[in-house]
Amino acid sequence: MTVPNSKILVDSIEGYDPVGPVNVSYGATIPPGAVFQINGNADFSPGIVTIGTYNGGNVNATGIVTAASFVGDSSGFTNLPVINDSKAIAFTLLG
Repeated sequence: MTVPNSKILVDSIEGYDPVGPVNVSYGATIPPGAVFQINGNADFSPGIVTIGTYNGGNVNATGIVTAASFVGDSSGFTNLPVINDSKAIAFTLLG
């Protein structure tokens, strides 16, 4: 038995508690061309969120983050694996 996907069409979502977060427990998909606007910080863990364009404050993500591009100087990225110079040279030479 298959269950059809649910839809909620709204202009905005506000939490019941004005200072509390809105939780999307099972992830969200924002269609391409649409803008996902967050006023405040965003925490995308442990759910899955697929977004065409994100406008907002800080993003707190656990797991894998992929994007067509990241904008900014990336000075706030943390816990990224880094290779040493000799491995970087080897990758460059070996292709």
